[in-house]
Amino acid sequence: MNTRIALPNAFEWLLGLYGDNFERLQRLVDARRLVPGRYLNESPGQPALVLDVLEQQPYTTLLRLSLRFVESAPEEDPESYWRVYHDARQAEVTHCRFDSHRVRLFAPNTPARQIAQYRRRMNSFANKWLEHLLQGGYDPQRWVLQGPVPEWDRRLVVAPGAGDEAEERPARRGARRTLSSV
Repeated sequence: MNTRIALPNAFEWLLGLYGDNFERLQRLVDARRLVPGRYLNESPGQPALVLDVLEQQPYTTLLRLSLRFVESAPEEDPESYWRVYHDARQAEVTHCRFDSHRVRLFAPNTPARQIAQYRRRMNSFANKWLEHLLQGGYDPQRWVLQGPVPEWDRRLVVAPGAGDEAEERPARRGARRTLSSV
């Protein structure tokens, strides 16, 4: 009898990646033990690693993880947002920013296949990035609380087509007349 081992489907593979992300993130920081706030981890010769614990729930932690490059704009890049499921031992990157703008990820009618492809790419990147950070000498014992999570600069938010939507909105709902147009 010929025994074949089936390859995992895309969903199983993604869940395996989330599990691997959790293990690597756990080696870098035990987020469950931290109170919400901004933490820094500095390694000689490396940019500071910035961790914002955004929210702490009994089984879930929301994080933002980035590197601080003092000589660049923005200072923190890449900026990755994580949802850590402690009970399931899974860590998922919900989105990631690589440049000076935060971008709305998906329009309401984005196909599920495109969202799944994005999640696979972002979590594959995050998995490799975590390994790079671990090899870079960031010690899980060096996290220092800096204070509360700072407000982010809302001027950096760019939603594709946001300008167009704002201009089209009155036309779709019926143009309103203002005193200056009367």
